[in-house]
Amino acid sequence: SQTTPIPQFTMAGDFTSQKFLGSMEGATLAGKLAAEVIANRAKGNADKPIKEIQQHIIDAAASYVPKDPVGVKGEGAIAFGGGYTVGKQEEDLLRESDPAQYEAALAK
Repeated sequence: SQTTPIPQFTMAGDFTSQKFLGSMEGATLAGKLAAEVIANRAKGNADKPIKEIQQHIIDAAASYVPKDPVGVKGEGAIAFGGGYTVGKQEEDLLRESDPAQYEAALAK
C-alpha cells in the first residue's frame, strides 16, 4: 500500500514501498498502488494497515554514516542537479549554432 501515516496523504514514485525500487516499472507500479488507495478511500473503505518497518532496517539506519556522493565534481549548481547557468561562452555558441532559436528565445 502507498498509504502514509499522514491522513489523506498518499505517495507514489519509484522510491516508495513497492518491489521495483529506482525504476520506471517501480514508478508505474507505485502510481497504480496509490490510485488503489485513493479509489478505496473514495468508496469509504478503511485504509489497509501501514507496513511495519522491519527491525533490521531500523538497526541499520541507527548506525548509518552518510558518505559523499560518488562522481560529483565541482561546487556549482549543475553538480548537484540544480540547473545550469549560461555564460558568455555558451551564449555565443548557442547564437552561432542556432541563431533563429536563440533570437526567438530572446524575444519572449
